[in-house]
Amino acid sequence: MKRIHLLCAITMVTILLGGCSKDIEEDKIGSIAGSVSDQTTGEPVPTVNVTITPGGKSTVTGTDGSFSFLNLEQGEYTLTLSKEGYKTGNRTVTVRPGDPTSAHLLIERIPASLTADKTALDFGENLTTMSFTIVNTGYTDLAYKVETGGCEWMSADPETDILGYGKTATIVINIDRSILPAGVNEANIVVRSTSGNGNVEIKVTAVNNAGASVKTVGWENLTSTSVTFVGEIINPGSPEYTERGFVYDTQSTPTVSNCISKLLSSITSNKEYRYNVSDLLPMQTYYARAYIVQNNTVIYGNTISVTTMGENPDISTSAVTQIGATTATFNAQILNAGSPAYTERGFCYSKNGTPTISNNRKTVSGSGTGNFSLNITDLEYPVTYYVRAYLIQKGEVFYGNTVSFSTSQHSTVITTSAVTQIGFSTATFNASISDAGLPAYTERGFCYSQNGNPTIATNRMKVNGSGTGNYSLQVTGLAYPTTYYVCAYAIQDGVAVYGNTVSFTTEFRTTAVNTSAATNISATSAQLNGTITDVGSPAYTQRGFCYSSSNSMPTIANDKVNEYASYAGNFNKTISNLSEGTTYYVRAFALQDNQYIYGNTISFTTAALPSVRTDAVTSLKENDMGGGFSFGWSATFNATVLSVGSPAYSGRGFVYGTTINPTVGSGTNVALTGSGTGKFSTTVTDLSNYKTYYVRAYVKVGSTYIYGESVRFQTY
Repeated sequence: MKRIHLLCAITMVTILLGGCSKDIEEDKIGSIAGSVSDQTTGEPVPTVNVTITPGGKSTVTGTDGSFSFLNLEQGEYTLTLSKEGYKTGNRTVTVRPGDPTSAHLLIERIPASLTADKTALDFGENLTTMSFTIVNTGYTDLAYKVETGGCEWMSADPETDILGYGKTATIVINIDRSILPAGVNEANIVVRSTSGNGNVEIKVTAVNNAGASVKTVGWENLTSTSVTFVGEIINPGSPEYTERGFVYDTQSTPTVSNCISKLLSSITSNKEYRYNVSDLLPMQTYYARAYIVQNNTVIYGNTISVTTMGENPDISTSAVTQIGATTATFNAQILNAGSPAYTERGFCYSKNGTPTISNNRKTVSGSGTGNFSLNITDLEYPVTYYVRAYLIQKGEVFYGNTVSFSTSQHSTVITTSAVTQIGFSTATFNASISDAGLPAYTERGFCYSQNGNPTIATNRMKVNGSGTGNYSLQVTGLAYPTTYYVCAYAIQDGVAVYGNTVSFTTEFRTTAVNTSAATNISATSAQLNGTITDVGSPAYTQRGFCYSSSNSMPTIANDKVNEYASYAGNFNKTISNLSEGTTYYVRAFALQDNQYIYGNTISFTTAALPSVRTDAVTSLKENDMGGGFSFGWSATFNATVLSVGSPAYSGRGFVYGTTINPTVGSGTNVALTGSGTGKFSTTVTDLSNYKTYYVRAYVKVGSTYIYGESVRFQTY
């Protein structure tokens, strides 16, 4: 058995050495599947060399940082990571049969480092430009800065930059020999890393064996018409210079023979010297050079340029006018438009003492000099404001003086006047506004109520209009009789301003009606008379009479006659179908507001007609003419007054004719005197023969005839 096992072992080793593992027992085979990420960023790292020990196999991570080892026997393995720019890393993992063993590994970058290819630069006597190279040996971009230690005659290009990892860069160093001091000059350049490690230091040497030299330092005290030039003696030379100064011109590179002016400066022990030149033009560019003279030779410094300032504009803020509650007029005067001329003008204002254009900035169109104004309408009140006029010239702000003002407010003054034209349901409200207020009121009107404190929360009645003066409003629909309280109001700045309160009472005036005496009284009719002396308030709508023979205080529940009317004065109505000889009671009336108003009571009595009876005709005979002759007939008419009537009859008599029921108008009238009751008679003698007559007695009342019955008689 041992020999068999040994043979199997030798066979398996042989297979492994041949790179084939198919005969290894599958239940002992495993694998590793892993990835490599940056320890700092966590991002996958490609092209990392991964070596496995034992076995010595190696692989390279893919673009996603992944790697794998297959067909591994179970056991422990060491994974070694390596990549340029990264530190070498190790990790031990245990491989077991079956599923792959996970191995997620981290690799650490080597920190950034800065190096240079030189440690010194020697410019000698003639060179003005040299360079050196720096290298970023790190794994990240490296920011750097070149420091020259404040050396004026040396400059670096670039001064700052970012150098990519693994990259190189060239830095150029320039020497300005015009300001290089005489002799041997030394300075140090430091390339300082602002992120990472490895600062670089380089020594710089430059020699200046030239003669005298001067530097144009610059300028100061610049105005629109003047400037001070500044120069500095770099090397006084040997022999020393004998003259120093400046030349300037509007063209570049001025010289003592081609310049606007040569400006001599006295020689002192100070290396630095100045000269103030005036009478320059505003907004003009000038070129200037410092110069010295040595051995009758003019030596120039570097050229500088300067542009004179423009002429400043001049503006003055004037007093604010037309100040209201929310309005004001800002005023200003431009005394000088400046050079170049200003491009914007306006005002700025605030509630503090120093307004600027960063506060409330209001531009005003226009140009040139002179006065300008601006109306402001959205101010607060009562507030103190500060105002400055301003001009903008070439982006610079020039302010005028500051003035202040205060917005003001006073209330609307309103008076409620007495109410007029008061009716039962109407009245005219009156008011007067003597001051519209500041700000002016925006609404006016009246409010009223039945209590003593009317406000706009009760009955609010608007009245169109504005300004001062009187205004009125006729109000309808009032209750009566009711006392009202009225107050005029105005709305000022959203707040109600009230006048005084006045009161009034709506009028209910009863219609005045009077009953006058009845006229034209007859036995069955009479004229009723009345007078409306006051139509009332509200006015009556109907009038008439009520009457009764049994009720001494008649009402419309008794007999009545009426008509529709609503005016004052006399009126009458005739009534009929009255009872003869009857006393009637009468009252005039008016219908007001659905109520009946009665006048006084009067009475009258209808007439009692007299009564007469026609009695039989007597003494009927022919008229005896004598001698046995006769002519016509005669007869005696007889009657009896049964009652004299009331009023008593005023006449009586007989009427006869040949038709039945003769009347005074149709028959022959025989009027008689007399009065009272009893019999009366008369004899007529002119009757004709052979006639049938009818006779009636009568009594007369006024113009009325009261007849008795008709009596018939014949003359044959």
